[in-house]
Amino acid sequence: MARAQLTDVFDRIQQTQERGVLPILVFDLDSTLFQTEARNLRILHEFADQHGDSFEGLREQVAGLKLSDMGWNVHSSLIERGLGSPDMIDALKKFWFDRFFTDAYVVFDQPTAGSVDFVNRCHELGGFIYYLTGRNVGGMEHGTVQALTDAGFPFWRGRTSLHLKPDFTTHDKVFKDVALGDIRSHFGEVVATFENEPGNANLFHDAFEGGLHFLLETIHSTEAEDPYDSLIRIPDFLTA
Repeated sequence: MARAQLTDVFDRIQQTQERGVLPILVFDLDSTLFQTEARNLRILHEFADQHGDSFEGLREQVAGLKLSDMGWNVHSSLIERGLGSPDMIDALKKFWFDRFFTDAYVVFDQPTAGSVDFVNRCHELGGFIYYLTGRNVGGMEHGTVQALTDAGFPFWRGRTSLHLKPDFTTHDKVFKDVALGDIRSHFGEVVATFENEPGNANLFHDAFEGGLHFLLETIHSTEAEDPYDSLIRIPDFLTA
């Protein structure tokens, strides 16, 4: 049997509608619909501007960094370039933490290639777009709505939901496990899910049997679970 493709999602939406059932599509945000590299790079540049006099070579190294140099965390790229002093890493981690999880910086994220067109097509076909993210209420909700609407994702047109963590301290996987009940409360059928974290993708796979479950091969936690072989791996949302 041929491996499922992104375009198969469109067929699933239409087939589900024809049965009189609401087709639901679950989309993670960070490193799935959006790429966070620009957010991290922006923070690194600001850190270098403010602390360049304290750490030799910092400004020069950061000036040469590209989006492709950004990984799961903000400091690995500097350590790889020989800037690994404990004082600098500690200062950078605090500087990053105070900014990364905020409305002001989340707007620097860039949509994953093809994501805006793909999600809009799913919505136009009648899909219910369920944005499920580890971003939290009380710090990231305004920036997240701005980022979604500025990029052109469907949001203010009905058949969409944005589900954020109730607070910052709730673990992402615990939150998404609880969120499964909310997804089911719409009494539709989950036809597809999209995640970059293997553990969450596995969770959706187990929860919504019969759906198409996609794993974005972008970046993920260094302590990620092994992904199921049955997950559909994609680099982006380009359908052609």
